Amino acid sequence: MEIDNKNGDKVDMLYSKKGLVSIIIPIFNGESRIEELIDSLINQTYKNVEIITVDNNSTDNSIKILEKLNDEKISLKIFSNIKNEGYCGGCNKGIEKANGEFLLFLSQDRIMNFDWIEKTVKEINIDEKTCCVIGKVVRDGASSAEFGHSYDVYGAVLINALPKESNLFFGGGTVLIRKTILDEIGIFDPEFFIYQEDVDICWRIRLSGKKIKIVENATCQNKGGGISDTFYDSDKYQIKFDTELINMPIYKFYYSQKNRIRTMLKNYSTKNIWKRIPISIVMIILRGIFMSVKNKNISYLTAVFKGFLWNLIYLNNTLKFRKKIQKNRVVNDNEIEKNMINHSIELEGIKIFVKQVIKK
Repeated sequence: MEIDNKNGDKVDMLYSKKGLVSIIIPIFNGESRIEELIDSLINQTYKNVEIITVDNNSTDNSIKILEKLNDEKISLKIFSNIKNEGYCGGCNKGIEKANGEFLLFLSQDRIMNFDWIEKTVKEINIDEKTCCVIGKVVRDGASSAEFGHSYDVYGAVLINALPKESNLFFGGGTVLIRKTILDEIGIFDPEFFIYQEDVDICWRIRLSGKKIKIVENATCQNKGGGISDTFYDSDKYQIKFDTELINMPIYKFYYSQKNRIRTMLKNYSTKNIWKRIPISIVMIILRGIFMSVKNKNISYLTAVFKGFLWNLIYLNNTLKFRKKIQKNRVVNDNEIEKNMINHSIELEGIKIFVKQVIKK
């Protein structure tokens, strides 16, 4: 039963497992956005949902706001981690508690259009092989809207402005996934914390032979968050260096490059590990040099080598994950790479940036 919320009455959404969407929201110091996000979920045309929030040991008033929303607006399932386990840890806790047929993973800074869930559930139900659906993300201050990601063969990511080119990967902040596929391929990698978790999950979905689709008219807004990679806005891969990307905090740069190596080690065939990763290492070093020069801070290059060291220390752990992934794969790398960019987009991007500087 649904109670009219126009007068401020609390809304209860009754649900059953079949067709149920479990909305999982990891939260860390999200007090400025939580209520707006929850309001956008209350106003969804699709009502068969449960909302699961996982607080990552916030130091602000996030928990108090969630409790107030639970008392006054809509029933929430509120859980807490005793330490900050990042986006991946928050999502994994939510998966443990979820009852839904579908899992909707949301960043705390997303605001959903009223029909986002209805449109994506309709799309995912068309074909049982479709296990992942994304929409359009409009990001504050970005040069372009987002339609998922493209990925080059050396592990670098492009954030797409054209939906027809997002053939392989989704953007992790707003995505609907069938729970059964996670039962098959595993949950988010707990060692990632943030960044590349979406690429890793999506690569595993593709290796299992399942589909990923885009619903172009399912829109949400990103009111904050961070950019981990590079924008482009045409089918010729014209790179745009958004200010947020160039000024990325060092810790975010560290996680994005560290996790990039782990993702490739887990998901590529042995042949392509030896073929692709050495070049990827060179590209990461060049990117670290570029970021250090641009920001006049050697710590970006230092972060690169810290990421390499981490991957050496955790190599045995990575290989354990890899063994299971490779055992269960049904799609070969040739099929995967058909949907990848076959040249280094980082090298191309740096060349474009240098040309722009010279012209000035």
